[in-house]
Order: sequence, then structure tokens, then C-alpha cells
Amino acid sequence: MKKILLMLYTALLFKAAGANNITVSSATLSGQNITAHSEEINFNVGWDNSWRTSINESNYDGAWLFIKFRKMGTTDWRHCTLSTTGFTVGTGGTVTVPTDGKGAFIYRTADGIGNVSYTGNKLIWNYGIDGILDNETVEVRVFALEMVYIPQGSFQLGSGGSETNAFMDGTSNTSYLVANNNAIQLGTTAGTLNPNGQGLATGTIPAAFPKGFLPFWIMKYECSQQQYVDFLNHLDLARANTNNTNVGGAFTGTHPNFVASQPERALGNLGTFRTAALADWSGLRPYSELEYEKICRGYNTPAVPNEYAWGNTTINNLITVTTAGTSTETVATPANANANTAGAYSFPVRVGLFARTTGSDRILSGGAYYGVMNMSDNMQEVVFSTVNATGKAIDATVNGDGYLDATGNSNISAWAPFGAYGIKGSSYSTGITQGRISDRVNVNFYTSVYGNDANLANASSRLARTAP
Repeated sequence: MKKILLMLYTALLFKAAGANNITVSSATLSGQNITAHSEEINFNVGWDNSWRTSINESNYDGAWLFIKFRKMGTTDWRHCTLSTTGFTVGTGGTVTVPTDGKGAFIYRTADGIGNVSYTGNKLIWNYGIDGILDNETVEVRVFALEMVYIPQGSFQLGSGGSETNAFMDGTSNTSYLVANNNAIQLGTTAGTLNPNGQGLATGTIPAAFPKGFLPFWIMKYECSQQQYVDFLNHLDLARANTNNTNVGGAFTGTHPNFVASQPERALGNLGTFRTAALADWSGLRPYSELEYEKICRGYNTPAVPNEYAWGNTTINNLITVTTAGTSTETVATPANANANTAGAYSFPVRVGLFARTTGSDRILSGGAYYGVMNMSDNMQEVVFSTVNATGKAIDATVNGDGYLDATGNSNISAWAPFGAYGIKGSSYSTGITQGRISDRVNVNFYTSVYGNDANLANASSRLARTAP
């Protein structure tokens, strides 16, 4: 008996209309194969201001596509497992499906810059693996998230500046070179990595830890209100209640129809458990404090003492914006503002606010080396820390499987200890010095300050995935 699949609509998760307008459209299902227990998922996807370059940064942006389903009449949204073969992508694009089948990356094939639109894309859903029978009716929704590819390569930890607890090479106030993906020896002699008071200067950071040398993908923007609302609306009520962070009116309504108050605004109150849950549900993972420095500083780039994510020490704090809280929110004063840290403007802003449509550069946009936005400002970000043994035990190859446990928390046990996490970057309510790339004052935050999973108003999430 042929299965009937019902596609009610395509959800747009993580959409940042004021940023790069990622959209998914014309989603349909076809080509059921009852022998292989599979179905084709067809869709179009596009976004603005895409790029790929083979010089300088030698990287590109892309979209992470993942798909959720539920059996009709239930509230239990599950994760589609995709085939690693048989997929197609529109002209000019490349698609990569990781071996776990939890989603797909779509990105430019050739160098270029500008808007992209990939039509006629096809992914294959192995619904039999996910426990769906050939004659069951299900609802399917497609989600898209803008990502940036961080290529393999060496980079420096620490800047030789005056940042608090910055990494050093031995006892000299110089940068430490991460030259390969081997385990990193900790210590105080030349050629070892000195954690400088945040972590013991003995033992190693294991080879499996997400150190930043190997290629990985990272979210282009911090978690927005819309992203998190879509997450909550696609959980059952019990799991949504566990992860509900509606502090300060970030969204209105009731589950499963929450509505973001300012969809494009960065969302706070995301501590370790909520970050882990969001990552698990999305098929991604949290990223590490070492990856943070790689994203900001770049491949084989000399460190600048006390530098921010945009590569120097110039910071012009935001004072006012126009159309606050909307998708058209823009910088008002000063005209050259490139950061939102503690000062005259005391709210989080639209993600990617400082990336002007014309006349922008890395300094004016506040952009990190690889084009990732708001790494030094707007919201502090929850990261895997190297301070504690629980953090150093993290495996870079472990990504979310799309499911949460019965309580609404991540089912990946290694992600559970709050001592595995810290905070990097600055925010709208914290000082500018914390936004310096190598500042590590808060990388032991959840253990040394609160001793628990604190959901702070100025802490948000940014997720990653080790490249296939």
C-alpha cells in the first residue's frame, strides 16, 4: 500500500530577514520507494550576500538543512534521517550529507559573491530507519540555518596582550601555535600551552577535543528569538516547558504557537542545558573556546595584542538604532558603530546589525576573520571550556541526533555537566574588555561563579558541526 505523506508547510527556522534572508520554498514530497522505504523531499533554498573565495580567507558560507516529521495526530516531532546518496542540488550549488544523515549542507561550488538561489534540490528521506511504515501519514517540515565554513589550518591562541587569563606559550606572554590536530600538551615550558590560571597547566587537551584545526561549520549569527521560538514550537509541551526561556517578553502566545516579539533580535537566557538541547535538536553541537579564537583570528594570521573579532583594537560602541527590534533595525549613532557592549544602548540588537549593505569592511561590520558576525559583542556565548576535565573530554565528532530526552534536555551525556562550559565574548551589558578574542575571564564561569547552569539574560548560543 502506498504511503500518503502530508506536507502542510515549510517552516523557516533561524530566518534572519534583516541579515541574509534565508528562505526555503516549494517543498514537496515525491518518488516514494517502498522497497527502500524512502521518499524524495524537494525544495528550493536561497539567501542573500553569499560568498566563496579561494584567496585570503579561503572559505564560504552555506546553509544547514534539516527536516522534522511527526505522525499525524501526535505532538512528537522527530528527526528525518537522510540518505548520503541520491541527492541533487540546483545549478551552481554543492550538497554534502554527513554520514549520520541528520541534515545536509548546501553551498557554492565555485568562487563568487552575491545572492544565491538553488532550485530543484532533492534530498532522500530514509523513513523506514525512522520507524515510519509505508502506509502512514506524517507531517514534514524543512528548516534552514545560515552557516560559515571554517577551513583546516593552523592558528594562534593568545595574543601577547593584557587579556585576562589568555593562553600563552609556556611562561612567555606570546601566542601558542596550534599547528596540527594532535593532543595539546599543557604546561609552563616553551612549546606547551599555558592556560594562565584558568585550568591546570598539566596534562593534555585530547586530540578528539574540538580544537579548531580541523574544518568545521559555525552559525553565522547568534541564536535569534525566531530560532528559539521555532525550536519550542516543535517540541511537545513537557519538553518545551523545560526549555522555555520567555524572560522579558521575548515571545508571546502559548505552545505550540509561540510568536517571537522581535524575531531578528538575539535571544538571551540560554545557559548550558538549553544550548545543549538546541544543538541536539538541530543535529549540531556547541563549539569550543579554541574554535572561538580560530573563527575570530583566522588561519596562520599573526595575533594582534588585545584585538577584537574584527582584527584590531578599534571599537566604536553603539548608542542608538532606528526601528529598534524589527527586521529593518539599523545603526543610527554613531555612524561608524561596530559593537554593542555595555554603554548607551542597553538591549541586544538584530543579529548581524553591523553588516551594512554598502561600504562595509571587516572593522565597520564587526566581522570575524571568516565572516561570522557579533563574535565580540551583543551577546556572550556559551562554549565548551578546557578548564575542567568534563570539558576536555568533549569529542568533536559527536553531534546532535535530533532528539531530546523525556525531560527536554539533550540525550548526549557528555554535554550534560555544566562544568564543561564557559562563556566567551562580550554583550550589550558587559564590558568591552571581555570582547577581546583571547580574554578568558569567563571560561570557567558555570563552575567558579554560579556552580550550576545559570540562564543569564546576556548569554546566548551559537552552534557548530565538524565538517563531513
